[in-house]
Amino acid sequence: MTPTAETVSFQAETQKVLDLVIHSLYSHKEIFLRELISNASDALDKLRVEALQHAEWNVDPDELEIHLATSEEPRLLVVTDNGIGMSRDEVVDNLGTIAKSGTKAFLEALAEAKDAGTKAPELIGQFGVGFYSAFMVADEIVVETRRAGEERGTRWVSQGGGTYTIEAIEKPERGTTITLHLKPVEGDDAQDFTQEWTLREIVRKYSDFLEYPIKMEVTKEEEQKVETLNSQKPLWTRPKSEITQEQYAEFYRHVARDFGEPLDTIHFRAEGVAEYTALLFLPKRRPMDLFSPEGAKCRVNLYVKRVFIMDDCEELLPVWLRFVRGVVDSQDLPLNISRETLQHNRQLAQMRARLTKKVLESLTKLAKNDREAYVAFWEEFGEVLKEGLYYGGAGTDELAKIALFESSKSETPVTLPELLERKPVAQRSIYVAVAKDRETALRSPHLEAFTKRGFEVLFLTSPVDEFVLQRFTEFDGVKIERIDQGTFDLEDEDEPERDAKEQELAELPDKIQAELADRVEAVRFTNRLTDSPACLVEPEHALSPELRRMLAQSGQDLPPEKHILELNAKHPLVQRIHALIGEKKADERFVEACALLLGQAELAAGRQPSDPTRFSKLLVDLMLRD
Repeated sequence: MTPTAETVSFQAETQKVLDLVIHSLYSHKEIFLRELISNASDALDKLRVEALQHAEWNVDPDELEIHLATSEEPRLLVVTDNGIGMSRDEVVDNLGTIAKSGTKAFLEALAEAKDAGTKAPELIGQFGVGFYSAFMVADEIVVETRRAGEERGTRWVSQGGGTYTIEAIEKPERGTTITLHLKPVEGDDAQDFTQEWTLREIVRKYSDFLEYPIKMEVTKEEEQKVETLNSQKPLWTRPKSEITQEQYAEFYRHVARDFGEPLDTIHFRAEGVAEYTALLFLPKRRPMDLFSPEGAKCRVNLYVKRVFIMDDCEELLPVWLRFVRGVVDSQDLPLNISRETLQHNRQLAQMRARLTKKVLESLTKLAKNDREAYVAFWEEFGEVLKEGLYYGGAGTDELAKIALFESSKSETPVTLPELLERKPVAQRSIYVAVAKDRETALRSPHLEAFTKRGFEVLFLTSPVDEFVLQRFTEFDGVKIERIDQGTFDLEDEDEPERDAKEQELAELPDKIQAELADRVEAVRFTNRLTDSPACLVEPEHALSPELRRMLAQSGQDLPPEKHILELNAKHPLVQRIHALIGEKKADERFVEACALLLGQAELAAGRQPSDPTRFSKLLVDLMLRD
């Protein structure tokens, strides 16, 4: 310390705030470099604006840059910029006062200047809180700076305690140099910020898209050379008219870690209450982790004024759009925003709704203009999108209009609006059948009565469908009903004949119920069958098979699964079984017939017979019988 150096105390609350910054504000220590680089970029922005009024400064925009340098012994990291620099008073204001926003003060002063003559660029960072994050990795920080237009510079030194020293120095060049005296590396997995590869990775992760070059002297083939560490390609900031499809594809491969091209690109700028730019991509193929617990979150990166804030920002898109890749760059959010504070940020809620709408608009357009490509896309991501029908919320109505379903009347998937547009007048509901695939659904006896009446039935063939039906119960005012559950009041031209047969066989359901009481919940006649003798249906409020499977896997004790056995009174087999009632010689045959009828219904439903050994024996005996 020279005789002219002055020791100054921080503000009374500064130490408390400093402790908060160092220990609580940031979850990763590497974030300090992002903050220092952002402040340097801020200083370069300020210089460009003020230089418009000071031709004597001879500022060449192409020479503005940020430079990193390191030393292993002593352990040093130096960050230098040739930006606007700071005067002594600005050093005291910006570094002696925690949370003092140099950027904010600069913008306010610039707004008051009537003769500024230009619009200020968007400034990055707030010099103050972010700067002090460097004390997470350094036990002493030295700042040497000289403001453009001034002859002498200022040195500021602090160990992060209650005081700092400040003095005037000779500094030939304008700008700021920050020297960090780094703490020792602790732990095998700790980052060493003197290593080239560590700094290179941090710059690539957080500051790759800054406008100014971030340079560093590196060793290549035993020679020292200066290399630019960042790409300087903030593609989303450029007008769409200036960007080629090849450039979009290259950027997609960078953010999505995909080797192919995107299915669609969504690039727009929002203005108003929340200003931000979004560059989103819809992939063609599902990523490997689409259904893993770790992958079940939004995968869009958040930037603030081109500075990386966080990846996988869950507040930007709902979980059912987790296949979307890209970036959102906000002009309004604070640079030090955290995942915790994002949850309560009103601007994020507005951004989320707008981004969701934009994605659904893109899918709607694709479904209309290129149905083949949309069907291929749905095969990859339809199961995830259907989660949106379950969760509800913003975008659900638009999503329901473009959801695709297998159909009893179409070889290709159809949408709900398409079904409603062509359904018969007599079809009062949207009927759905849950099956493992379309072929199984087409063989289901539940389909018979609906096919006879010309009704179209949608086939739900994904495990997620059963969960969707718990909440997605209507569309456009039309009720959605499962054809394998509950009862149906279908108009039937054969109703008089059916009623007569049911009266004739009235005792049969109770008789069969008595024989199968431990295996079925009830036995009843139905008008949902035309060709089959019987079928199984689920009780109206029964647990779905998929939910039962999940509960069983989690160790839950579940009651025995019982279905309702429905009978077709007009079928000859049902009438034949009824004829066995009351004949002493036929009593045993009646019991066997009940077991065979249940097994046949179970097989028709795509299930294994509940007593496969007995069913097999009875079937063999029946085939051998004279």
